[in-house]
Amino acid sequence: MILINLLPPELRKTRRQVDPVLAGWIAAMVISLVPIGAMVWVKQVRLPNAARVAEERQEELQRRTAEAEQVEQERGQIAEFEKHREMIISLLAQKVFWAHTLDDFINHLISPNWQGFEVSCTDLQILPTSTTSAGSRAAKAGGNQKAFSFRGRFKLLGEDKSKAGDYINAFFSRTEASPFWKVQGFEDKPERTYRGDQPEWRKDIDRVAVDFTLEWVRVKNVVTASAKAGR
Repeated sequence: MILINLLPPELRKTRRQVDPVLAGWIAAMVISLVPIGAMVWVKQVRLPNAARVAEERQEELQRRTAEAEQVEQERGQIAEFEKHREMIISLLAQKVFWAHTLDDFINHLISPNWQGFEVSCTDLQILPTSTTSAGSRAAKAGGNQKAFSFRGRFKLLGEDKSKAGDYINAFFSRTEASPFWKVQGFEDKPERTYRGDQPEWRKDIDRVAVDFTLEWVRVKNVVTASAKAGR
């Protein structure tokens, strides 16, 4: 089939050829606009965002640094408080309460267990001393210790002069078995420092009097908080 265009030449459609030079310039311009647009986008969008993020990160870094310094300062304060607390606990642990001890001592002296004689303490001195003067149990005990000398002048008044030795033996045995001796931390035996006596018959009171001086040692084991924790 043959198609014949019957229109006049001026009305006929003609095929226009694209100018290759013009097309090349247009392509070159479009390509050149790509990096320019990328640069504009980076400058107008990416760089401001990056600067904002960097500023936020810097502020966060400063805040974190300040918090870390505060934490280190608080740690130093805690360490100082722990040191002071340990010192206070150590002082409290070394403190020896004598009120209960003296109360037990008085109750022991006025006890009705003294059959046939009476016991009194005419002089009493309590002084700090070294643990080397304590008994065997103190020597075997470990850790820090506080020792005190409990030095007293005792007088026994008995009804029978011939039983003066029995009175003294009864005094030592009952003292060792008493709560005063067993609970309060006294070392060794009550007669450890006994050096003898000279019984004297007192006609004015019709009693035999026995005077002697004894020095007992009371030891307290000091256990601090760090020792309890095993540090």
